[in-house]
Amino acid sequence: MLPRVFRPLILLLFAAACVPFAGAQNAGHGPTPEQLSPRHFDAFRLGMRVSLGPDWLFAPDDNPAYAAPGYNDSVWKTVSTSKQLTDYGIHDIPYAWYRIHVHVNPRWHDLAVEVQYITGSYELYVNGVRIGANGKMVGMLKSEQDYLTAYEIPDSMIAPNGDLVIAIRFAMNKADGNGLVGASTPLTSDCIFLASRDAGARDAGYDAATQTTTYFILFGLNLVVGIVALALYLAMRSQPEYLAISIALLATSLQSAVAIWDHLHAATTTDDFLGWVAIGIVGVANIEFVRLIAHLRRTRWLLAMEIILFLSDFVPPLNYSAFWTGSSALVSFFVPSLINAALLPALLIWSARQGNRDARFFIPPFALIGFLNAWNSLRVLFYALHLSLNIPFLPYFHLAGYGFSLWDVWGVIYGVTMLLFLVLRTIGIARERAQAAAELEAARTVQQVLIPDETPSVPGFTIHSVYKPAGQVGGDFFQILPLSGGGVLVVIGDVSGKGMPAAMTVSLLVGTVRTLAHYTQSPGEILAAMNQRMMARSGGGFTTCLVLRADADGKLTIANAGHCSPYLNGKELALSNSLPLGLAASTTYAESTFQLAPDQQLTLLTDGVVEARDKAGALYGFERTAAISYQSADQIAHTAELFGQDDDITVLTLQRMVPA
Repeated sequence: MLPRVFRPLILLLFAAACVPFAGAQNAGHGPTPEQLSPRHFDAFRLGMRVSLGPDWLFAPDDNPAYAAPGYNDSVWKTVSTSKQLTDYGIHDIPYAWYRIHVHVNPRWHDLAVEVQYITGSYELYVNGVRIGANGKMVGMLKSEQDYLTAYEIPDSMIAPNGDLVIAIRFAMNKADGNGLVGASTPLTSDCIFLASRDAGARDAGYDAATQTTTYFILFGLNLVVGIVALALYLAMRSQPEYLAISIALLATSLQSAVAIWDHLHAATTTDDFLGWVAIGIVGVANIEFVRLIAHLRRTRWLLAMEIILFLSDFVPPLNYSAFWTGSSALVSFFVPSLINAALLPALLIWSARQGNRDARFFIPPFALIGFLNAWNSLRVLFYALHLSLNIPFLPYFHLAGYGFSLWDVWGVIYGVTMLLFLVLRTIGIARERAQAAAELEAARTVQQVLIPDETPSVPGFTIHSVYKPAGQVGGDFFQILPLSGGGVLVVIGDVSGKGMPAAMTVSLLVGTVRTLAHYTQSPGEILAAMNQRMMARSGGGFTTCLVLRADADGKLTIANAGHCSPYLNGKELALSNSLPLGLAASTTYAESTFQLAPDQQLTLLTDGVVEARDKAGALYGFERTAAISYQSADQIAHTAELFGQDDDITVLTLQRMVPA
């Protein structure tokens, strides 16, 4: 037992020992409300980077004297940055002042005021001296500062007792972020900080990097894919969806560029207008892209939707600038947006149910953006109309200090989806073209074998031929077959269609002619046999054909199956004409006979000469063809080609030589 005389001393020592622990315990609970009061905000014990607020002294008018540290602000209202000014019944004011009295350690130096997430233009004062500003204080329509900047406080401004009066003069935006006119609140939570100059520079750099990295990624992705889509469209004009993709992605990259600018500079009405123009272009391009993917015609209602949607995107900048306000502005903007949010996924789903694979590919990204736009539109609309249902903001995510929203996630999905589509579609087109080129080359090879390279020599006759296909593979054909007893058998024709099918039909007919020539030289019988072969294998096509036998004495025997009549002495020969090959199995082909005098020229040709067409669309015609029928085969073909070749051109001249 301790003597009684020591007990008071022991209790005193115990109480003294408990004081530091009590202080530590109190300190662990953070600053007291008295330390955060805007009339004597105590930054002395809060570290070297302090968020000022949330309470500030507020005056809803404008007076330059408000910047002075000695100004009596005892009657000023206290407002919290965690609330809107409208919560205090304050609205429709052009200017406002915020003040806060801060106490710092008098020995502190190199201080700075950090400013971020400000709505409206402002001037920043410390102890009556302006140390920073942003935006126009007169004639301003809209100004926002999302980026962080630091304004240095000269050491001479800090009072000997460490007192600072920070005052901010605001020129208010016409509308708040939701477009409500007269409801702008310039300060929100964690907008103004007191920090060291080194920390201010470091914080500004870090904030710029974290705030813009996502936008730089979206900008780069959309720009690169948009340029690729444009290059592919220029190389393949038959793919208009590539142009729609290019316009949508380049406009999306413009949106990202505006967002980057706004996070590095003050956002203005001009930036806002440019951003909404880009949004309007993206909306129209996406409608056009979905229309092309779904194989829909450009109907009047789709065109009207594109126009209305584009014009509606000019409502927000007009509303923010107070040029167009009220419920009519809300309806004009949100109704087209909501319709478009549902329209594009619905069109893609409908097309996918029709068996369109491309449409299925784009349902997820367009359904996601439709949901995001609909959610945001309804949230703002319900808020603006003061409806009881409170739709929350969509979540914002953070990863390693970098923030991103669901719109950013969609932007990546959208760009990657478009890139995959371009790659897969282009590979498919390349395969189709390679297959078509292979077929075309095969057809060209077949045709080169079937069209005579050299005109055979026929005693008693001079024969010339010219063949000019309109494409790589034409449908014209001709054969010149000398007869063993003298004379020649000439076959000329035109197969409907082009490419490999036409080449195969030509090979069938030529093979038939060459086989029949060993058994008969009758033009009518040859055409009848060719017609039977065509009926079995034409596949719905038809062929015009003329067969001519010229005997050594100049006698001409001709049978015609719907082909152009030959020209003799500048006139068409009057032939008995029958249906083209491949149309009717019972068709018979009558023969006509003529006499070709020595030195006379018979001209045979296909309709590529008669149907040559100039730039105005006029045909060369039969009269002009008859007028040049005296000329050589080369001259006739060249004349038709210069006039405007529109189909294959074949010209064959047969001239009887004068006996020696």
